[in-house]
Amino acid sequence: MPRVRRPARIALMVALLALLPLSSAQAETGSGSQDPADPFWLGPYFAGLRMAHSESFNGTTFSYGDCELPKGEGGCSVPAQVQTTSSCDRNPLAIDRVPFRVFPVRGGGIAVEYERSGIDITTGGQTVTLYARFELMTAALRDFRRRTEPAPMPLAPPVYPLAALRELKRVTVAKERFEQLGAIARAIDLPAAEVEVRLQIAELLPPETLAGIKPPTLSTAAIERLRQLAFRTGGNLSRAARIRGITKAALLKKIAPVRGLTGHCWPIQGS
Repeated sequence: MPRVRRPARIALMVALLALLPLSSAQAETGSGSQDPADPFWLGPYFAGLRMAHSESFNGTTFSYGDCELPKGEGGCSVPAQVQTTSSCDRNPLAIDRVPFRVFPVRGGGIAVEYERSGIDITTGGQTVTLYARFELMTAALRDFRRRTEPAPMPLAPPVYPLAALRELKRVTVAKERFEQLGAIARAIDLPAAEVEVRLQIAELLPPETLAGIKPPTLSTAAIERLRQLAFRTGGNLSRAARIRGITKAALLKKIAPVRGLTGHCWPIQGS
């Protein structure tokens, strides 16, 4: 299952290809792309640290400062790192860990904090993951920007994948029927802490975002079973289909309801 990533030891973590939907229709399918030459970073220098390393295989990661390998140990983490991925591949509903804080960033961006040194900010169709030492995180939140921007700019609201929006709609519809958090959690079969986070995210989205979204027809348990099926494909849909004795098209159709909830967005069928 997808977990919160840490900066890689020795070999730096590679981010997934950043995608930016260009219309409401593209927002639902996850099509459309952001120029990979314009990822988010912290500038050539950050907090006195030189941008020492970048990776551009299937995405872009910028790392700041250096780390020395202690004798006899396996590696170390750089002082700061910025990773960019698509909001379809990485969003709060696709990660099996409940953040302890949800908050707005620079206008419309929505941040979720999993630990003091790791924060995800989703803006448009992209998720920016900031890893920084605790004393550097406030500056990183202030300074991160697209590479083509001379200074940090206001952030657009997130464009979450359709499956994630439907799951957010699940909790907002339940809230209209049940006022107490515990009652909502029991009604939709989710932990109360997860319900609370999803309600906070929904509250920060522009009102029109969920207005036309229908709640999922599948139960929470059914969605989780499909997520597990998608995880077991290991990113190789053709091989997984052969093992199950079905066509790739049939497998894609089966797991389509959880596209955007698994940490990996496979191609849309027919695209």
